Amino acid sequence: MKFKRIVTLSLAAAMAMAATVSAAAIDLTDQNPTGNTEVKAHINGSAGNVEYVITIPDVIDFGELVQPSTDDNSYKYVPYTVTAAKIVGLDAATQEIAVYVKDQNADIDVDTNFYIRNKTDSSVKFRYDVFDSAVDDTMTNPVSINSGTMTAPAGYKLHSFNYQGEEVKGTLRLNQNQLYGRNIASIVGEYSGYMVFYSMIEAKP
Repeated sequence: MKFKRIVTLSLAAAMAMAATVSAAAIDLTDQNPTGNTEVKAHINGSAGNVEYVITIPDVIDFGELVQPSTDDNSYKYVPYTVTAAKIVGLDAATQEIAVYVKDQNADIDVDTNFYIRNKTDSSVKFRYDVFDSAVDDTMTNPVSINSGTMTAPAGYKLHSFNYQGEEVKGTLRLNQNQLYGRNIASIVGEYSGYMVFYSMIEAKP
């Protein structure tokens, strides 16, 4: 897995970089249903006189999605990691580096879910969930960060970093039962979605 390193420093300046997260394009035919799905990430923050490097994934691959034969849950999981690669000058007693994430099209008043969308017809979309920990089928009712209400314009709070080397080893989960009963020929094609990450220095609560 490739990674992007995002650096923020200085009192008044905020540096921002965007990281394209490519996941396999999804071909839903039964002949050759492989490709890349994209997820896009961005870190934006002002660190005062704190210097930090947040490392976010450059590639996330959902791989092949398969239409299930029933409408039972049929989850597809993919791991990701966000790391505080460098933290200098942070007052850990009173400050934290908060990282938020949301779908690029999320709207607090309308729809705050995460989606991959058909590149030809964006009205065809499939929802996925974001977890801040490892998740798989052995777990009963794990709680995603987007299961609650998104109240901040920056998105859902993923994590508050306090020290160098701290990591979030999370999971994206897509339920393939969203494909159940669909006319595959009408939804075949490439899909992509965009996650937007924001980082900022916050006072500890």
